Amino acid sequence: MFRTFLFGLLMLFVTVLQAQVYQINIKNATTPKRDNIPMLGTNPAGTKLGVNNQYFTKNDKPWFPMMGELHYNRVRPEDWETEILKMKSGGLSIVATYVFWNEHEREKGVWDWKGNRDLRQFIQLCQKHGLYVWLRIGPWSHGEQLNGGYPEWIQKLKGHRSNNPEYLKESAVLFNQIAQQTKDLFFAAGGPIIGTQLENEYASGQAAHISTLKEMAQKAQINPVYWSVTANTVFDDSKMEVIPLQGSYAYRGWERAGGVATKDFLYGNDQWIMTDALGKVFYDVNKFPRGLCEQGAGSQMTYRNRFVVAPEVVAAHLQNQIGRGMNLVGYYMFHGGTQTPGLKEPGYPESYDFQSPIDEFGLIRPSYKQLKVLHTFINDFGTELAPMQVYEPENRVRDEKNTSDLRYVARASGNSGFLFLGNTQARITMPDKTVSMQVNLANETIHFPALLLKGQTTAILPFNLKVGSALIKYATAQPFAKLVNDKNITLFFKRLNGVNPQLAIDTRTLKSKDITGWKVTQAANQLQLEAGSRTDCSFADVDGNQINVVFITTSQAENAWRTKLKGQDALLITQADVLVQKDQVTLQQLSKPVFDLMVYPKGLQVFSAVTAKTTSTLFDTYRWQSPVYKPQVEVKYPGNKTAEVTLNPTLPKNVNDIILNVNYLGNDCDLVQQGLVKTDNLFNGETWQISLQRFWKKGSFSLNLKDWDDKTTGVAVDKVQEIKAKGTSFVSITAVPQYQTIINLKH
Repeated sequence: MFRTFLFGLLMLFVTVLQAQVYQINIKNATTPKRDNIPMLGTNPAGTKLGVNNQYFTKNDKPWFPMMGELHYNRVRPEDWETEILKMKSGGLSIVATYVFWNEHEREKGVWDWKGNRDLRQFIQLCQKHGLYVWLRIGPWSHGEQLNGGYPEWIQKLKGHRSNNPEYLKESAVLFNQIAQQTKDLFFAAGGPIIGTQLENEYASGQAAHISTLKEMAQKAQINPVYWSVTANTVFDDSKMEVIPLQGSYAYRGWERAGGVATKDFLYGNDQWIMTDALGKVFYDVNKFPRGLCEQGAGSQMTYRNRFVVAPEVVAAHLQNQIGRGMNLVGYYMFHGGTQTPGLKEPGYPESYDFQSPIDEFGLIRPSYKQLKVLHTFINDFGTELAPMQVYEPENRVRDEKNTSDLRYVARASGNSGFLFLGNTQARITMPDKTVSMQVNLANETIHFPALLLKGQTTAILPFNLKVGSALIKYATAQPFAKLVNDKNITLFFKRLNGVNPQLAIDTRTLKSKDITGWKVTQAANQLQLEAGSRTDCSFADVDGNQINVVFITTSQAENAWRTKLKGQDALLITQADVLVQKDQVTLQQLSKPVFDLMVYPKGLQVFSAVTAKTTSTLFDTYRWQSPVYKPQVEVKYPGNKTAEVTLNPTLPKNVNDIILNVNYLGNDCDLVQQGLVKTDNLFNGETWQISLQRFWKKGSFSLNLKDWDDKTTGVAVDKVQEIKAKGTSFVSITAVPQYQTIINLKH
């Protein structure tokens, strides 16, 4: 036993010796001047929104909004409410959407705002579930829409995208139509619309055109709180009439094979989808808060360019953006969809899946859960984070191919802040690193214990983190969620893979402590703790708050859902997808008929019907058993390149949907029903998952494969060789149920 202890101590000593020490200086921290931007709004309930050159505000407090794009016209209207709930469950507070002109005026003078074009109903559903809306009204939009969203006669009009009088006259009609559909839905009138984007990627036009579009929109009674443009747009920044929002994609469907390794993981300065330099912009960055309208959580594949979006890469990309000072994140796309027949941009598929966190059919991808970890952090710590300035190390990494040196940066205000460590790079495998971080402050130096940062991971580490009136000096784990229920405060940390949690607390801020199961060391005014038999501890601060600190695994964090139950802050942990409404919680998962749910804090007694319940030290655990169901789906193969799928439209109550998993070899696959291509899939080596719910009523469809095209780029070499060796064919088609249980909440 003693020999084992000595060996462990020796290995720890060796690890510390091997650790590379990285320093960052925050000795000369200053508070920059905050200049208000003239965009303010108060709704009838008294909620106030504003913005300054550093960050957005809500009720005069710093606010870090999270926004995701969902195009109403590319999703079935009967699915809108469920998909909006998924975005809310993912931690988003704003839904963004284009309003494509040619979607609503296919024939000149004939406007269509019905069915999947019912903008008003879509916005009202966002409002029903407490989400804000940011409209991108064009007139030119792009979004892989035919003619960038222009009707044919506008596309042919000379002088479009300018102050040409004829073009402005037609655009005014569009704005008036949008205003009619959104009447009384703007924030000042009690509605959810808080933002409007004018034009899109207007890099070669004239600044006066943006001013004219804003005047026209206001005249039409389009009156949001915030006006924006994409940051690669020409505009007059002296007028302070629009906020430039940036875009950045780790995967780029417009480039061969989806692109190469980019500088998007180096905590660089402001950028807009560029690779040639860091810090290339076209406006005074000090006038505006840093924000994103197009953070690529995926990208649209083309017939020529294919790729596979790795979830850890898009999560690391978001972490990079937060670290480099972003104070608004807007995803393009957060939810995929399907193109309107006849309105897709040439060269693109019918599917607008985008490899988004929520796919074309509403299925939640692993990237959704990895991003949700960071969304939870932003939502619970954004008030502290938003005013924090960025501090770079003296010799930061500038070469995206540098795999040996640590990429890191800090955001801090005064003596408090967060370290952002990056060890992920798109298209390059990063090695594990053992590092020790040192933060040099004006009156002290904080030394983090050595820790392992695994390849393809990132970390956010706090220093001088105030919880209640307690002060956590450091932690070798990532802050995840903060639950505040009266005088009880629970701080959840996400453990880093391969790292035993350590933290230090300023003893002068403690009244009492319960550190059972931890290795405790007293050093000056610090209580230094290392996890032992337990990974939670509690203490009372000097103001009488009960502080609970809980460390959860990466898997638990990805399967955690931050919510409120019976008016209390709560955390649910389950492998199922979770949708929370006022009176019920819906759980959905593929293949597994048994639902397990951990609830914190324990003892809430919120569920009206429970089949099994157990209680641990921290959580109540519930289990619901759902009857097993075998999908009634028949698949026939008339030939190697065709599969006929016949559906049984009757489902039991415990099954929400049937998912068809299609594995094939070929260039692409069309789904054809009643002679029409309903959607398609471009082969990239991944399984194509199809929701059968939308195809029930018509009973059957066919899947038609196309032969490999040697001009296609980005597919793994071994996959291409397999296609050429075996020929175009289906490998397997299997159907699995998506089980669902709806749990009513007690009042």
